[in-house]
Amino acid sequence: MFPKGFFANVDAVLMETIHIVGAGMAGLSCAIQCAKEGKSVTLYEASPQAGGRCRSFMDESLGCIIDNGSHMLMSSNIATKTYLEEIGSIALVTETIPAKFPFLNPKTGTLWKIEPGFPYPTLWLMNPGRRVPETNPISYLKGIRLSKAKADETVKDVIGKDDPLYETFWQPICRATLNTDADDASALLLWGVVKSFFLQGEKSCRPINFERGLSAALVDPALKYLRTRNADIRYQDRIRDLTWKDNLLTGVRSLEGLHQFDKNDALVLAIPPDICSGIWPNIVSPSKTSPIINVHFRVNEPISLPGGLPFLGLIGTNSQWIFSRAEILSVTISAASKFVDSPSWELARDLWSEILPILGHDLARLPPWRVIKERRATISQTPENLQKRPGARTNLKNLFIAGDWTDTGLPATIEGSIQSGFRAARLALEYTSSNS
Repeated sequence: MFPKGFFANVDAVLMETIHIVGAGMAGLSCAIQCAKEGKSVTLYEASPQAGGRCRSFMDESLGCIIDNGSHMLMSSNIATKTYLEEIGSIALVTETIPAKFPFLNPKTGTLWKIEPGFPYPTLWLMNPGRRVPETNPISYLKGIRLSKAKADETVKDVIGKDDPLYETFWQPICRATLNTDADDASALLLWGVVKSFFLQGEKSCRPINFERGLSAALVDPALKYLRTRNADIRYQDRIRDLTWKDNLLTGVRSLEGLHQFDKNDALVLAIPPDICSGIWPNIVSPSKTSPIINVHFRVNEPISLPGGLPFLGLIGTNSQWIFSRAEILSVTISAASKFVDSPSWELARDLWSEILPILGHDLARLPPWRVIKERRATISQTPENLQKRPGARTNLKNLFIAGDWTDTGLPATIEGSIQSGFRAARLALEYTSSNS
């Protein structure tokens, strides 16, 4: 459950409405908390479905349901686990116990696993079988330098590109968690990842997979929860701008016209930064974004990956991760600026050729495929861009901001989205209750 007392001193009053723009992870998590506290909730979503970048859909060309992207949680993602428990879907995700992360260098054929151990967080580094081959524990301890990094320093600045672990350890972590190359990624933000995962022991860094898909675990149960609490969910209702007087928001304007607010109502904007700044131009937000490419292949039967887990990290290839679930094999490229303008057919062909020798199956013919390019998947998590992350409060008393791009202190991930939704809910609840 969420830390005890997080929503303490918040009265459950039924009259006020908390309006939430955006039904992605930040908006849904915010709506869940507000509905749980007995508030009237109105949720506006510009598209025909909820979930944002974390959703599943029926792909007609593949003939099955796929996720728009491949996501993985960590067992230390407390806010996300709380969210799953509250909407009743925690049983729909699978935790790998004990923690392990398989990697393969296809050029050398070397397969290894990063296996953080217990009970002491760093003793696992003494075991050669738990770390990158031909490395020593001292190399990993250089990561402590990240804790002393300056706000404007990158991972490359602190670790050094000639470090033996740069391409086999630090770069994969940067791309997977920050969606930014280590050359450009914030050293301080990566330190937060290292501290919360690897320095807290094995129980904190167990990977959690969505074996039944993103919508089944994150979206559909949340919508059911909200409907049972009479939340008003409005699809294809794009908010165009806001109205306010003095320091108080008075309404929102959509295609349907002006929705006027009561003085005790609150609004949470849980939308991407470019859209948010279009609605509320007073906000300063990160302007640079980083793309992610996912290529889904439909295969005839489930494929077991080297390493024995449903995911595999690749070193020295354009393909960075492979995920295997039922009849879908998915390849992910993070920080994909170099590839995002390539034709989809070319990406599918080249990535399939790249992973084919790894699979160990007679799969020479290119199977049915679907390429999904998220051109603005996350903010670019560079030192300069991160300085523009706003807090949840604005200069209007009843307007709040949520999203993985806000200043959560975390990378732009599902966990960051949900924590931001919880934070915005707390502020909106405090406002509506204090003005009742």
